Amino acid sequence: MELIAKLKIENLYKSKDFKDSTSGEVTPGKWKIQSFQTIESEEGNQMKLIDISIPEEVARKLKDKVGETVNIPVGTFINNNRVGFYGL
Repeated sequence: MELIAKLKIENLYKSKDFKDSTSGEVTPGKWKIQSFQTIESEEGNQMKLIDISIPEEVARKLKDKVGETVNIPVGTFINNNRVGFYGL
């Protein structure tokens, strides 16, 4: 099974590197797509900005597509009882 996210790329950026304060090990920042997600409730619709991390080779392919709607294969994870996505 393959899960495809269809989304409009609002922004594409590389997050900051992370340095572990104990070991000093540096983990390079990840490329991320930002897009809006509509959350429906009884009070109305809410637009929430979401980040989806993507591999660097995918980021290179998408850098000129900001503002466009694209389809990307994604995986899912659960964090604090919320579903998150990451690009494959």
